[in-house]
Amino acid sequence: MSDPYARPGGDPHHGSWSSPGGYPWQPGSGQEPYEGQYPPNGYYGNGGNQPPPRTHGMTTFAMVTGIVAAVISLVPFLGFISFILGPLAMVLGIVGIAKRFRSRGFSVTALVTGTFGLLVSILYAVLLSTILSFYDNTQSFEFEAEGTGEYELSLTTTSALPVTTNESGRYGSTVDASTLFGGIVVTNLDGNRGTISCRIYDSTGNLLVENTDVGIDAVAQCMLSDVLVRKVEDLDFPEEISARGLG
Repeated sequence: MSDPYARPGGDPHHGSWSSPGGYPWQPGSGQEPYEGQYPPNGYYGNGGNQPPPRTHGMTTFAMVTGIVAAVISLVPFLGFISFILGPLAMVLGIVGIAKRFRSRGFSVTALVTGTFGLLVSILYAVLLSTILSFYDNTQSFEFEAEGTGEYELSLTTTSALPVTTNESGRYGSTVDASTLFGGIVVTNLDGNRGTISCRIYDSTGNLLVENTDVGIDAVAQCMLSDVLVRKVEDLDFPEEISARGLG
């Protein structure tokens, strides 16, 4: 009777699969091979001696990108970088999962950390926008500048870019300006050694801020943001009540 366990063409190793302990397992002996016994080379589709595929490079890059995005998103003024790194890690992680690359955990980590970095960046952006909108409002102000010679006048109202002109003598204008970004800067020109100054009044004529400078390249700067800072510094907080004062 032919051996049902024989391989086509014969197999010199048939009937002598060895366990790690050196005890062979014979087909038809009624004993099943215990865990840890493996057939000799040639019984696996990959030849039995081929190493498993290496980790896919894209999944590693995706995971590193996601971790960096998550860490940077927690750093003030640098979190905006996660607006780029976060989505990149998310896309690469999704691609790695969809294509079933090896090291699936790397792709999942990239997706989770990239999502976290993006959400934290969005949260910071919304918070910053809310704070700026709370302090920033447009009001009517009187901007004044004065110099003994020619000077450069840089005027900022509601736009981010200032309007620059050359003036001499006295300048005055009523403008609608942002309480956070509005301001006026006066700079001496052409070797002028004279005195220059700037002032900002509110709509009722109260002086809010003024500044004076003299000499070559003198600069006088009046910014409405200084008014906000001064108001915060001038807040009166109740003094600490001592136990002796209560007695």
